[in-house]
Amino acid sequence: MSASVFRTLIDDFERRLRRGRFFLQASFAYFPWTLAIRSYVLLAAIFLAGLVGTLYSIRHVAIETLVAKQQAAVSEEAGPQALLQIEFFDEAITVRFLIFLTMGLLGLLILTYTAYRPMARVIRATKRGLSGHVSDAAPDDSHYIDEPGEWIELEQSIASLAKNVKSRESDLAREREELITILSSVSEAIVAMGRDTRPVYFNSRFALLFGAGSTGGDAPPLRERFRIPDLLGAIEKVLAEGGTRTLRVRMRTELHEGEREFSVAISPLISRGGEEPSARYGAVAVFHDITELRATEQIRIDFVANASHELRTPLTSIKGYVETARQDLLENRSDDAQAFLAVAARNVDRLIALVNDLLDLSALESGAEVAKETVSTQEVTEAALRVTIDKRSKRHLVQVECRVPKVIGDFRRIEQVLINLVDNATKYSQEGREVRIIWEAGDGANRHDVILRVRDSGPGIPEEHIPRLFERFYRVDQGRAREVGGTGLGLAIVKHIVLSHGGSIAVKSRLGEGSEFICRFPNNPNK
Repeated sequence: MSASVFRTLIDDFERRLRRGRFFLQASFAYFPWTLAIRSYVLLAAIFLAGLVGTLYSIRHVAIETLVAKQQAAVSEEAGPQALLQIEFFDEAITVRFLIFLTMGLLGLLILTYTAYRPMARVIRATKRGLSGHVSDAAPDDSHYIDEPGEWIELEQSIASLAKNVKSRESDLAREREELITILSSVSEAIVAMGRDTRPVYFNSRFALLFGAGSTGGDAPPLRERFRIPDLLGAIEKVLAEGGTRTLRVRMRTELHEGEREFSVAISPLISRGGEEPSARYGAVAVFHDITELRATEQIRIDFVANASHELRTPLTSIKGYVETARQDLLENRSDDAQAFLAVAARNVDRLIALVNDLLDLSALESGAEVAKETVSTQEVTEAALRVTIDKRSKRHLVQVECRVPKVIGDFRRIEQVLINLVDNATKYSQEGREVRIIWEAGDGANRHDVILRVRDSGPGIPEEHIPRLFERFYRVDQGRAREVGGTGLGLAIVKHIVLSHGGSIAVKSRLGEGSEFICRFPNNPNK
């Protein structure tokens, strides 16, 4: 016998052994023993009572008949023989009684097992379905289905129901994971709570902003986490009355310094099943951080207000002086007309500069590409100084240090950066103060970049104004700005030019020690 044939026989024997073991487990593990024993005892008692009554009735009739025949047929000497026949008859009756009793009880046992075995399969199928082991089928279940009728239909129905339940559980588990993934990826903080405001779920953003903790019985209620009366009052009203409520609150977070402004939307969680179809069992709150949105909205409002003011002021001046000059000319007075027209011309130039700056800023913000080339730092600095010297830098000492000869970028845009920074430095510095322009190589991770530094010795910038310094029309000192003029867009243009080159801009300033603007230009034509 070859090894493969021997192995096949061994595998077949193991398969038959597993099949027999499964048959025993399936036959007895889920068998309704209590119901079967109760039925068996009742049937056995009925059978035994009927059997005993029947046999003893037969015995009584048979003995009476036998005695009557003996008395009629034989003499008195035959009496003992009749008694022997009666005893023999009793023994025969007893033996047959025991035989019939044993066979009857065994038959009842087989009948009870056969009657309740389909119920055992139904119980097994039900428990397997409830435990989720729908796919744990026997090696071969076909030999169990040997009785037609309602039991088989019930078993098949339960098996089909279990498969549907298992499929539904799988779908629900997948949907739950998808929902958790989606909620964890959104930027809003989301928390679901019970009627006691104890969190039952919160996403990662909520944990990041307001502190992570467990959900369920160990989690503290939100009324202990938040001490904001308006927020807690809105939550209580939603839990008590239903409906959706939205409010704005300011609160501290564990991720930011200072307070943040949130728009909070609170909605009830409603149960659609049971005797109360609209029972509220909790609420969900969504925290949307609108701090940046509010800041952006304020910037827009300030921009509109400042732009309107910057446009209206020169237009008003132009209109006034032109009307005055026109009236003088109508009255044949021309002595002051030249001066009036000169003022109007200056305001026209101011309007043109403002419009040009707005157009430049709009083009830069729209993402217009810059034409990059190799630019000489010495040449672009001299070109910028020729423009600013004509304005006011004659009255200042401008020092230039070109420690790197070249920079990659748009010549006209880099010149515009220098013009605006130097003009800003000389505008707010006293006459005779020094302004330094330094081109140098970066260091560390930025060692391949080119750094432009423009330093002045002016009064410096208060720290609270630095974050908003590059906003359009933002002024540190509104009164001083009106004296020195300008459109209020210079630094905003500088920021967008540097960003369009792929670089960055920063400010260092201390009161009484001047300011330093630092522009980083990547020295790579592909960036």
